[in-house]
Amino acid sequence: MAYENNAGLGVLNHYGPRETTKKYGGEYGTKTSVKTVEWEFAYNNLPGESTSALEYSIPANARIVSAKFIVDSPWTSTSGTTDLLVGLNDKDGNVIDADGLLTAVNLVDTAIEDAADVGTVVEGTGALVGASIGAVAGEVVIAPNVDDLTAGAGRLIVEYTKA
Repeated sequence: MAYENNAGLGVLNHYGPRETTKKYGGEYGTKTSVKTVEWEFAYNNLPGESTSALEYSIPANARIVSAKFIVDSPWTSTSGTTDLLVGLNDKDGNVIDADGLLTAVNLVDTAIEDAADVGTVVEGTGALVGASIGAVAGEVVIAPNVDDLTAGAGRLIVEYTKA
């Protein structure tokens, strides 16, 4: 990995591989109007509110085409209940819709907690799927219904179009 500053403006060009934290989301290159964004995360490092400004932001008035959750590792908790909610907040932490992408019904513990669930793709049916997110940009927030998660990993893939 190397950086080059040949402009003298304090702007660095980056060459070579770069390590990233995938929980912040990243957009796939595409030549269509549908944008595809993916987040990777584990039970102890869920996408959520942050002041880092690294989170991928879905633009204001974007229309969510689909939301998919892929189980990479079984989700467990000490209480035995591992339902997850996947929604959007604005950059200031105000809730747009706490389960607007995937609801607790979509990510109920019986769908994400067994070894047989690894590789399962769960389609989101939240209120924002097929609808506009509204007048403010949104950042993904994944929240368990309990705070005692002990294992689990997954990916979230969201497709949207700009207004």
